[in-house]
Amino acid sequence: RHTICGRDPEKLFLKIQEKENTAHDSFREIAEMWEAEHREEITDRTWKNYEPHYNDIVCMYDDKRIGDVTALDVISDLKKHAAQGYSRTVVNTRRSIYSMIFDYAVVNGYIPFNVVSAVKLPKGLKHGKRRAPTDDEISTILTNIEAPFGFFPFFLICTGLRKSEALSLTWNDVDFKKWEISVSKSIDYINGANPKLKCPKTESSVRDVPIVGILRQPLKDRKRSSVTNYIFPAEDSNRGGKGGGLMTERGYEGAWQRYCEYVGFVDENGKPTFTAHNLRHGTATVMFESGTDAYTAQKILGHANIETTLGIYTELREKQESASVGKYSAALSNLMAKSSNVK
Repeated sequence: RHTICGRDPEKLFLKIQEKENTAHDSFREIAEMWEAEHREEITDRTWKNYEPHYNDIVCMYDDKRIGDVTALDVISDLKKHAAQGYSRTVVNTRRSIYSMIFDYAVVNGYIPFNVVSAVKLPKGLKHGKRRAPTDDEISTILTNIEAPFGFFPFFLICTGLRKSEALSLTWNDVDFKKWEISVSKSIDYINGANPKLKCPKTESSVRDVPIVGILRQPLKDRKRSSVTNYIFPAEDSNRGGKGGGLMTERGYEGAWQRYCEYVGFVDENGKPTFTAHNLRHGTATVMFESGTDAYTAQKILGHANIETTLGIYTELREKQESASVGKYSAALSNLMAKSSNVK
């Protein structure tokens, strides 16, 4: 609501007209309307990633008319963040927020077109990379199933599932005749604590994942001893809380910490040296090294685009080529040394 004051009726009328012409036209107002609508479509965790960028962008433009924000303004902002060393993923998230706000403004008739559609990401952005576990780390995971929470990383390596997908699984999702796991949901946390189930982010996330040989017997044994329908249920709390349902975020973090401490996957400060998501890269690495084609890997991993899988494969291939060239170079050096000794 806005209050307009004035003693001169004619001037007051002109003020009212001017206000009506610019009503709900500021960047802040339109961004807030977009937020109210968009928040219903995304998870709390996704909004947690959006929120710092959203708040910063709204403060930048505030009461400026959205039609006065140009593509050059957006480009300048993205370049500034690129210069500060932010990764491609972070800068692209910021660009996406701009684009969604402007799309909302176009659809609702505030501006004729989305200026962000002409904005490309700055060149030279660094790619944020998650390292895959080493061969020794994978061997440790595969041989420590009986460690506290040890079946969970073993399961992730064998299936390539996301943490959120694995934590949502029930025994009804496992077909022991076809040896397949049906992935159709994932877990999300409200306000960082309370677990709830949600639909997958993309259609490709709904898939049937084959149960590989080394996973079959351990999975059957776990089913036989299970007293709950969840494969990875919440544990009983030390405060008397009854477990068996969906694992809370705090419960998961505690279980992962205990596992990493048990097998030695912690740094000098006692923090885990990698996350569950790193294990997906471990699965992709094993697939690549075993000759699994990219399209099969895409289906199993649930990547929305084949480009994501090919990107991982390309990176692994480049590392493999580099290692091969190093061996080739060393072999030539050895031959040269032998030849010199003979002379």
